[in-house]
Amino acid sequence: MTDPLVLLGEVRTALLPNCAALAAREASALLSLLPGQRVTMRERPLPLAISPRSAVGVDCRVATTSTKETRAIGTVAAHAVLVGGRVAQSSAGAVVVRAQDPNRRPWNHYLTRVGTLEVWHRMTEDAAAAIDLTSGFLEKSGPATLDLGSISDRLLTRVRTDRRLDQDPPVRSAATRLRWAARVAPPLDGSARGRAFISFRLEDETTRSVLVLVPTVRDLEAVQRFCEDLAVHDWLLSVLGAALAEADRPTADRDAATQLSPLLEQLVHLWMPGAHSAPRLSGLWERLEQNPGFTRQWTAQVGQLRDRLAVATLAALRSSKISTIQW
Repeated sequence: MTDPLVLLGEVRTALLPNCAALAAREASALLSLLPGQRVTMRERPLPLAISPRSAVGVDCRVATTSTKETRAIGTVAAHAVLVGGRVAQSSAGAVVVRAQDPNRRPWNHYLTRVGTLEVWHRMTEDAAAAIDLTSGFLEKSGPATLDLGSISDRLLTRVRTDRRLDQDPPVRSAATRLRWAARVAPPLDGSARGRAFISFRLEDETTRSVLVLVPTVRDLEAVQRFCEDLAVHDWLLSVLGAALAEADRPTADRDAATQLSPLLEQLVHLWMPGAHSAPRLSGLWERLEQNPGFTRQWTAQVGQLRDRLAVATLAALRSSKISTIQW
């Protein structure tokens, strides 16, 4: 098989609709989506469960920034993730390679290569084709082209509607989507070791796009897990920020303790950037900490959350004393 041109993926992240976080055994049962295949489990430093991969066959166009039409045939690999027994994710991704045969092959050829898409791209240079495919996926994807979002969304819906969940989450929150693309970009100075690069962009309240450049093909293997980790922390920032903004609205329920305390109890301890990412991509988290400053923003939001809860508690105590005296 030829070296990959690009790696494309999309991650959906949402709160698991259950009143309590799932224990390890419950998480394993929830993510046992394929009979006979094991769920990957990890307990330290934060519980993590990953379902077996499933293959989804596709035969479609792939968005590009050039005018050249590109067709892709193969399979998308999809799996579900549960972080801390509380946050659910669905992740769909595929490695894009050049087709070696100019003719379409039988489906058994593609099904033996789960998570690989073969494309007929008319650009002769691999570097130019990789840039074209990466930019097209992040900027021009639509209903008529490769749609990893629908694959990911179906899987997340399947997990979140499982009959074992009570559908009574302690926090109201929206799901987010993170579309990402990664390709190899060797160091310009020709050195043996280069640094990975990341570009993170907020498209709207719930959609993000991420471009990752890595120095070697081997580094591509770790990008999907990194993007899932990134999606969790971006979702945590979004949920906490939205809750604080809602609590500040004049028309909001003034019982701040009831509204905000579940965030402190259920979500704050999940903040561990890079805990489940490959060490060789640690430089990507360092860049995100510098700009836009993920942990700085999180620390400020958690501080604001604790202050709001402290003020609400004092107000409740003062009101209780006044009521006692009046009685």
